[in-house]
Amino acid sequence: MAKRRTRYEIYADLLDIVARKGACRLTRASYGANLPVDRAKKSMRFLALRGFLKAEDFEDSKLYKITKRGLEYLETFRQMRRLFAALDEKIIPTPPTISSPPINIHVQLSCPSIEVTAGEDVPVLIEISNVGEKSVVISRIEDAVPPGFGVSEKPDFSQIQGGTLDLKGRMLPPQSVQEIKLMVRSYTKGTSTVNPKVIIEDDAGRHTILEPEPVALQVLAGLSHRVGTGYSDLDRLLNGGIPELYAVIFTSISCDEKDLLLRRFLEDGVKNDQKTFYLTIEATSVKDLVENFPSRFCLFICNPQADNLIENAPNVFKLKGVQNLTEINIALRSAFRALPPSQSKPRRAHIEIISDILLQHGATRARRWLTGLLPELKSNGFTVTATVNPQMHHPADVQAILDLFEGEITIHEKSQKGRVKRYLKIKRMYNHRYVEDELLLVKNALEL
Repeated sequence: MAKRRTRYEIYADLLDIVARKGACRLTRASYGANLPVDRAKKSMRFLALRGFLKAEDFEDSKLYKITKRGLEYLETFRQMRRLFAALDEKIIPTPPTISSPPINIHVQLSCPSIEVTAGEDVPVLIEISNVGEKSVVISRIEDAVPPGFGVSEKPDFSQIQGGTLDLKGRMLPPQSVQEIKLMVRSYTKGTSTVNPKVIIEDDAGRHTILEPEPVALQVLAGLSHRVGTGYSDLDRLLNGGIPELYAVIFTSISCDEKDLLLRRFLEDGVKNDQKTFYLTIEATSVKDLVENFPSRFCLFICNPQADNLIENAPNVFKLKGVQNLTEINIALRSAFRALPPSQSKPRRAHIEIISDILLQHGATRARRWLTGLLPELKSNGFTVTATVNPQMHHPADVQAILDLFEGEITIHEKSQKGRVKRYLKIKRMYNHRYVEDELLLVKNALEL
């Protein structure tokens, strides 16, 4: 009969599967360790709670990765098992074999400058030298991206997952050098430490963690005059947020991800004590902001049924719809007059009614209305965002509106393995740099 495994052996089997895969779902770990899913789930949670694994949300499930502590446990367990085997008198001696030479890897980290300006691209070079006699695999580099920095350039053969650089099993032959060059960009003032951990795997499947001497980067000045979106991943692409007094339009179909991004933008404003205007035809999603932040949040609801949708309040402007654009302008100017003359913090406004105005009035009148409204909002200290659904209108009508905004961000869909996923991409930001990467929008991560 097979010997029953101890819980420590089960932990080692689970950690080994995760280490070999680099990132592993629960079901894959349970199959690899020959455990029922429910038991594997309990054990994986136990290991994660104690710092041997870390769990990250990925799509609709969790992705487990082994930590430094987990790798130390795995190596210690293997050493102890070999020692126990040597003490077992029942073990039949085997002929001596030639042992594999130990790995001999050197890792060096270099940054040309330790003092950087916010928004400046900074090269980070990790040099991995194999001076041993056998090939090894560079599995990944954990903490390759320092806190507060985003990646603007990386090797083509790699993939960024959080702060980890996945090298997809990059082979490093003996007597060879692999240079890993990243371009990182800071958008936060302060000091951050570059402290990568290179995970090496030998031909026996053993993992070794190598840490070069860390380098401290000093960001001399944070990007001023930025308005955060409330979503750190998008702020990273924008190098800190939307430029103050800028107008940015989101082109997106109707979807939960767009609504959640909008909610984050509005809530980030009121929580940072910034006056926030919201023009919409629907009020359900922001009733709590109306009630909890009466001095900071102003709702302009353009709906004939406004009385049935939300109660009267000093910060609620009820309009009959989008038919009368002059009525909307009058309500906004009334709110402008109530603003304090001195402005110590940014203000923000979101226009959710552009598609409704295009349908009601056409591109010419909608463009004329925005041509007057956007400068007026900016002159009163507002950074402006807006949304339009391009699938509802003729492309020429949409383009007539897009041209009025300095920035454009799109949310689009891609079908992958039979599943539709939504991505965000910055298409343009006039006179400002930004990261051109696509950002996968995960609904669970967007929910507050």
